[in-house]
Amino acid sequence: MSISLGSSLSRGLAYGVAALVLACGTEPPRLASLEIISGNGQTGIAGSALPVPLQVKAEDENGSPIEGVRLRFEATAGGGQLRPAEVATDREGRAEAEFILGSVPGSQEVTISSVSGEVAARLTATATGVPASVRLFGGNSQSARAGLAVATPPAVVVLDAAGRPVPGVTVSFGVTEGGGSLIGTSTPTDVDGIARVGQWRLGVSGVNTMDAVVDGAAVAGEPVTFVATTTPPAGYDVVVRFTEPPTPAEALAFARAEVRWEQIITGDLPDGSIDVPAGTCGSGTPALNEAVDDVLILAAFHSVDGAGNVLAQAGPCLFRDANGDGGYQVGELPGVGIMQFDADDLDYLVQNDLLGPVVLHEMGHVLGIGSLWSDMGLLADPSPPPQSGSDPHFTGSAAVAAFDAAGGTAYLGARVPVENRGGPGTADVHWRESVLGEELMTGFIDLGPNPLSAISAASLADQGYEVDQARADPYTMGSTLRLNSSRPSVPLPADVLRLPLRRMGSIK
Repeated sequence: MSISLGSSLSRGLAYGVAALVLACGTEPPRLASLEIISGNGQTGIAGSALPVPLQVKAEDENGSPIEGVRLRFEATAGGGQLRPAEVATDREGRAEAEFILGSVPGSQEVTISSVSGEVAARLTATATGVPASVRLFGGNSQSARAGLAVATPPAVVVLDAAGRPVPGVTVSFGVTEGGGSLIGTSTPTDVDGIARVGQWRLGVSGVNTMDAVVDGAAVAGEPVTFVATTTPPAGYDVVVRFTEPPTPAEALAFARAEVRWEQIITGDLPDGSIDVPAGTCGSGTPALNEAVDDVLILAAFHSVDGAGNVLAQAGPCLFRDANGDGGYQVGELPGVGIMQFDADDLDYLVQNDLLGPVVLHEMGHVLGIGSLWSDMGLLADPSPPPQSGSDPHFTGSAAVAAFDAAGGTAYLGARVPVENRGGPGTADVHWRESVLGEELMTGFIDLGPNPLSAISAASLADQGYEVDQARADPYTMGSTLRLNSSRPSVPLPADVLRLPLRRMGSIK
């Protein structure tokens, strides 16, 4: 009973105050404007709620907030829903509502107005489709010292089915190889659909990898794999520079090849300076003005001759002319080289697990295996046209000793036998397939293991590199002088590029 009486008394007092105000001639504040406080210009997934509520402030003619003004929130373009659709302003004159975007991607509009409709404000938003794909955006194929972070935080972009960026989607990053560490492993995409890991600190020496996936959705392109290599604190350093962004598979193949050759070649070379115009190392190669330690490889993927035939080509371009005589001799080693792959054959190489061994093989040519044997006086009895009937052989003493140790003492010809078939770019620049079989640096890549033997490692020592033959793969020719001779193989025709050899600049 007391509650009922109290309620009646309160209503009576309120009516009395209202009557007194009217009697004194005082009118309530008049709404003059609606100021947009937050929520304008957002982007979100169609059919989902925007992360920031739509909020406006009701003001009178003096710019003072007005409490108790009833405002209507209405979707006037693109569909969508407002919750609540009508709300009164608070003591600060503010009112807000949640905007659930319409189901069709595109522009959206919300009109906020007084109930009388005299004053209104308009806010816009953009609806995107649901996540359909994720792809690498930046930060791949970097190098840093073990324990340090790569310079550019890796990033992916999430797109809908129409190729539009999808904001507000969480992407998770995780280390998959190398034992590195991450900061900011779970990151939402920004308005451009891009998500970046906070930091990627590399782990143990060698190859490091990291994957990125879209949370709560199975989309095309995931996982996106990022690859990085650790820079050797001392010793030989291979630097690969792509002329266009590689795919994750390409980046990984090059990273593994880079690290493998750095394990074989252990001695550091003097830094060399280069300053050459674009095209010096072949069509499409960039201008270079920098110091090189120890070799810089320019890698490209473009159409060469269509599917089949030439899969890849490689060779050195600039060399260290330590004596300044312009000639090439033992001890004057490549500083810059190129590797180019036929884009029409890349799918075939990837599908048959051949990309890795082919990249490793071609990188060996950049270092001088085959490509510099003749220039350095290490090739005897070269093949005359049409490259048949002669007995070319590599004469370096270290390689001959490694050949004998692998079972070559039973071979009756000149050692180490070099390919005498296949034409220019194949003959005289590979180990002889009929003798060394599955060894990496023959003119054929096998569908199976392709060991990088101590013979190839020792040939680099004969060229003037400091090498560790103990890091080579196990390899024995056996009594037949060829391992698994029935194993299928893929020829690498004309894969050695014979570029004009030019000298680098000053050597430090």
